[in-house]
Amino acid sequence: MQVFRRSYPHIGRWTGHCRTLATVAGLKEILRVSEEVTEALATNKPVVALETTIYTHGALGNDLDLEGIVRRSGAVPAVVGILGGVPTVGLTPDEVTQMVEGSPRKASRRDIAFAVGTGITGKKIHAGTTIAGTMVLARLAGIRVFGTGGLGGVHRGGHVSFDISADLTELGRTRMAVISSGAKGFLDIPRTLEYLETQGALVSTFADGRKGDVDFPAFWARESGVKSPFVVQDEEHAAAILLAQERLNIETGLLFANPIPEKYAIPSEEMATVIEQAVREADGKGVHGSANTPFILTKIRELTNERSVPANKALVQSNVERAAKVAMAVSRLVSEGSSALNTPNGTSRADILVAGSVAVDLNCDYTGVISLEDPIPQLHTSNPSHISQSIGGVGRNVALAAHRVNKHTKVRLCSMVGRDFAGSTVLASLESCGMDTSCIQQLSHDDHPGSRTAQYVSVNDANKHLVLAMADMDIFTNQSFTPLWATTIKSSKPKWLVVDANWKDHDIRSWMQAGKRNEAKVAFEPVSKAKSARLFYAERGLESLGVFPHATIDLTTPNQYELAAMHAAAQDNEYFADSRWWSVIDAFGMRGARDRFVNITSAAMTDAGIPQQAIQLLPFIPTIITKLGSEGALLTTILRKDDPRLYDAAHKPFILSRCINDHTDVGGVYMRMFPPVEQVTDVASVNGIGDTFLGTLVAGLAQGGQIQNLVDVAQKAAVLTLRSPESVSDNTYVPNLGTTRIYHTMASRRPDLSKDSDLSSASDHEDFEDSSDEESEPGPRKRQPREKDSDEEDLERFVLGDAAKFRANLLRDESEEDEEGRKTDAFGRIIDNEEGTGLEEADDADFFAFDIDLGRTPVNDQQLVIAPAASKPQVDPHNAPAWEDSDDERVTVSLANATQLRKLRTTEADDIINGTEYTLRLRQQYLRLNPHPEWARRAEEPPKKRRRRSSAASDSSRASDEAEEGDDFNTDALPLDRLLRDANAMNGTVSTRAKRLRPEVLDIQRSRDIPDAHQDITSLAFHPEYPALLSSSTSSLLYLHHIAPTAYPTPNPLMTSTKVRQVPIRRAQFSPDGKKIFIAGRRRYIHSWDIESGVVQKTNKIHGHQVEQKTWERFRLSPCGRYLGMIASTRKGGGVINILNVHTMQWIAAARLDSRGGIADFCWWGTGNGLTILGKGGQVGEYSMASRRFLAVWNDEGSNGGTAIALGGSHGPPLLGEDRWVALGSNSGVVNIYDRHTLILPSKDDELKLKPRPEPTRAVMNLTTPVTLLTFSPDGQLLALASRHKRDALKLVHLPSCTVYRNWPTEQTPLGRIEAIAFRTESDMLAVGNDAGKIRIWEIRS
Repeated sequence: MQVFRRSYPHIGRWTGHCRTLATVAGLKEILRVSEEVTEALATNKPVVALETTIYTHGALGNDLDLEGIVRRSGAVPAVVGILGGVPTVGLTPDEVTQMVEGSPRKASRRDIAFAVGTGITGKKIHAGTTIAGTMVLARLAGIRVFGTGGLGGVHRGGHVSFDISADLTELGRTRMAVISSGAKGFLDIPRTLEYLETQGALVSTFADGRKGDVDFPAFWARESGVKSPFVVQDEEHAAAILLAQERLNIETGLLFANPIPEKYAIPSEEMATVIEQAVREADGKGVHGSANTPFILTKIRELTNERSVPANKALVQSNVERAAKVAMAVSRLVSEGSSALNTPNGTSRADILVAGSVAVDLNCDYTGVISLEDPIPQLHTSNPSHISQSIGGVGRNVALAAHRVNKHTKVRLCSMVGRDFAGSTVLASLESCGMDTSCIQQLSHDDHPGSRTAQYVSVNDANKHLVLAMADMDIFTNQSFTPLWATTIKSSKPKWLVVDANWKDHDIRSWMQAGKRNEAKVAFEPVSKAKSARLFYAERGLESLGVFPHATIDLTTPNQYELAAMHAAAQDNEYFADSRWWSVIDAFGMRGARDRFVNITSAAMTDAGIPQQAIQLLPFIPTIITKLGSEGALLTTILRKDDPRLYDAAHKPFILSRCINDHTDVGGVYMRMFPPVEQVTDVASVNGIGDTFLGTLVAGLAQGGQIQNLVDVAQKAAVLTLRSPESVSDNTYVPNLGTTRIYHTMASRRPDLSKDSDLSSASDHEDFEDSSDEESEPGPRKRQPREKDSDEEDLERFVLGDAAKFRANLLRDESEEDEEGRKTDAFGRIIDNEEGTGLEEADDADFFAFDIDLGRTPVNDQQLVIAPAASKPQVDPHNAPAWEDSDDERVTVSLANATQLRKLRTTEADDIINGTEYTLRLRQQYLRLNPHPEWARRAEEPPKKRRRRSSAASDSSRASDEAEEGDDFNTDALPLDRLLRDANAMNGTVSTRAKRLRPEVLDIQRSRDIPDAHQDITSLAFHPEYPALLSSSTSSLLYLHHIAPTAYPTPNPLMTSTKVRQVPIRRAQFSPDGKKIFIAGRRRYIHSWDIESGVVQKTNKIHGHQVEQKTWERFRLSPCGRYLGMIASTRKGGGVINILNVHTMQWIAAARLDSRGGIADFCWWGTGNGLTILGKGGQVGEYSMASRRFLAVWNDEGSNGGTAIALGGSHGPPLLGEDRWVALGSNSGVVNIYDRHTLILPSKDDELKLKPRPEPTRAVMNLTTPVTLLTFSPDGQLLALASRHKRDALKLVHLPSCTVYRNWPTEQTPLGRIEAIAFRTESDMLAVGNDAGKIRIWEIRS
């Protein structure tokens, strides 16, 4: 199911386009143009039309690779044909194959209406378009250039028979540049050229270096003996002729003849004899009309002993390649012809180049009579307001701020406006400000339809705070990055290039890469929450984003919402799975950083995730300044190894971390909170304050300023704009910006801002004239906490231990080097230096923390028990040493000088200790390596009082008591078997009576929700035996709830919770026997938790396959419990499923499916003896574990990109795992349900043959967004299908009737965006988890 957009007249690129469309208005409404072709035409990318009769009625085979030739030449192919009665531009290879296999007709201009009309009546006709038919449909879509083999013409004796090809008349009425090898050699070439002259069609032949007149080619021969009417020198010449034809509004076509390559040409004398014989035979047998050409071509093939076949292929491929070059030249001429880069300064050097938007701003300030009590404008009615118009746009504002803040800085704006009144106003305004407008392109509507000057409308409340904004920035998203912009950057040689997010995602990347190629620093302005995500779009075949120290972006200044959006986009598009990102993050050493975040910023800011998000984006953007409004600005930057701030005591409070490994470039992370320079009450306008901030900052950096010295300067400039009605204040001039530290006087016309400033440093109040070039000592800018009294300090030390030591322990680097220079951990084990996340060798106890208190309900993770750091042990009086050496106090030991002793340090600076402390630390290290056995701990424990308790809480309460009383509680060995058994006892006996569901109405009742909410939900799983529900989230949490809706006082109480440190859990699944839980996130390892013994096993490497398996999150356990399959990260050769033995966790097989885009999803057969794999291209493979090969591969009918698969039901084909049903989801929201019995073709008993393209039993079209979840109920009577891309997108399908239930869910059903679905083993309960972290339960009744 290829996604198409309707073709409308504005796609065309010529002024006379509408007149041609008017003659085929009926066809226009049903013409389908593929999304790729539509996007290419809208953005002036080169497009080449290709016919389909060469496939449907040709004899050249399927290996022409014409589309590949076009793509390798830099253009977009558009295969034209009629598929199922629908005229289509942009057919896919699969659709062409479908057409070829469906007995297609030929379609010229006269046949199009018949084929389409017949399709409307219900009879779907396939038709391959001839040259004439292709010209009609391609012109309707807005394509200029068409590459083909040979043109039809006037047949011999045509002056009598009137046998003249429709190709000639089409050239006389449809403007299209047709590149062919002339007319077919057996035609009457002189009369063909005469007829084209009568039709008014231009005929010209490529010179290819030949001088003077050249012959018009004769298909297989380079010369026909007839002179060409015109000669074209090269592709640029042909492109110029085509554009001239358009602008003159001449509607006839153009034929550019391209002689066959000399290597494959057949001499004209030899061909003349062959052609004469073939024509005589055709006349003798009475073959005329449309059958004449195929007959003669077949006869020529026979008479030349197949020599004509390679010649045919070579000339077609040569023509298509030349057509792509012509299309490229046309695209270049259109872009360059629209440019206004015509002033001498356009090629001069500049300090700052700003690539961004310029727009007409309209500010609407609410002035209602009740604005004092209610400052918000009223909805759904008109409001009184003060409306002002100005020139703005993010790029313009940034450039103007940089220009005004220092007159000596050369700033140039690269932008676009329309050739309209608003565009002229914008250019005049910029020139009046003294700005360079040489790089402002002014686009005409004729060459660039829809190119209006950008406009921005803001609606503000009575307090001048933004309520709503509307922006028309299509002029930037409709145009592509052209070579002209790259030339501008190269000639300007800027120190800084600022790119705003108003461009399209791939154009943003093109701007930045061009800047980097010319050694410019690059800054990114996010613009808005939605547009900021464009930086981290899904990379498809383009150059990846650079990572420090080779980052593509050097600086960005988002607000907290834009920062969150950028972080979410990077996470969703798997930027954080990049091994280069991990190497930088590992070098930061950010374990236990929360206290440091809180100390530098605040608890609220840390809880909001602002510093964490900035840290995770740092590898891609080494300097991030997060604008926090009235809270100030947060600077986060990577320090190189040689950065002096690492060793400057004045900057020590802002050193968040130091490099903990041997990374060659990372020295540490610098994080500093800058409070607001002033609290502003007299706000004039909020427009442009963020742009002013960035423009001032970049101006200072271009003059050699230090980033930490410029943040307050930029804040002050933003304050001036906040007080100004303009989008950039005209009072922001700062001389010597690069050497100035802090300025409170931005201009002599503005009063000293330090008067009302609340800055903490007195030195900051100096006037500019008295400021020194030397930096004063910076200090942390945060509120001082209230002094604690002695009782509070004693209580804090008693409960939490010594704060200084606690923080030092968090910062401790437990990895050292042994004598051979190998990396070792705290226990002397060698750390594997292979590429990974840095967590593969961590102890499992460092990852897991448990809470098993049944009597309380955790809220926001408050009761999750994290194992405390080991504190100084108290000496038991019963085990006191018999003798102590008093000299121990006087003995000193150096921990730093001895490699073996470094692991005893508590901080990096820890070195000299006395003998008593040395003995204590040795004892602690021994106990870490050799903990007391469980039997010894149990013998030493005092007897516990037995308490009466309910069976539901018996063992879990005891486990909780033991956890609270035992100081050395082993958190990685928590048996849950007894908890689950108690849960089963609480719930009573589950009915095993089979129930039958009605297909018309589903009897479903909402049960009690799960009381504990996650941050989000990533997976749900019911225990196969006990009434327990497992849930997971990316916040590293696992919850296990007892399903008991009637339990008191808390329904569905929490049984246990588990935190898997530093693993954002994407999937958690019970083993089929329910004895283990398998847990994986976006990491290179997986955990298996044995429920009976509490043992946690970690598998972190697939020997021989670790490169292709970068993450283990997409795993599935086989129903038999023997195998674990997971989708590999690689897409080379299609996609791979790696299969492991569950018991040994060793690799045993790999199932590789050749599918475009890789593997979308897979599902194990019900017997576990194989798996069904869905490719993103719609291919479905049936893989057998017995034979270790694919038994068959078939295709999902009409698939528009596979997304999800599910198997269900029973009594299916034994050879396919006995599953009766298979459901396949796609990007379009369609779910095809197949009965697996109908897939099998009759064959011998020992063979399995499947239909290559089976018809689905039912196509469910109730969803409109990509299907992300498919789940069958265990009894096979229900299929749940859902999409996370739309709220409440869930449907249930009854089987075997394949009926979609209409009575549930309703509009009032509280589903949200669905992330996970699970059915209970008895199929009587449905659990649904959403992105808000809520889990809702429904009971299904018979």
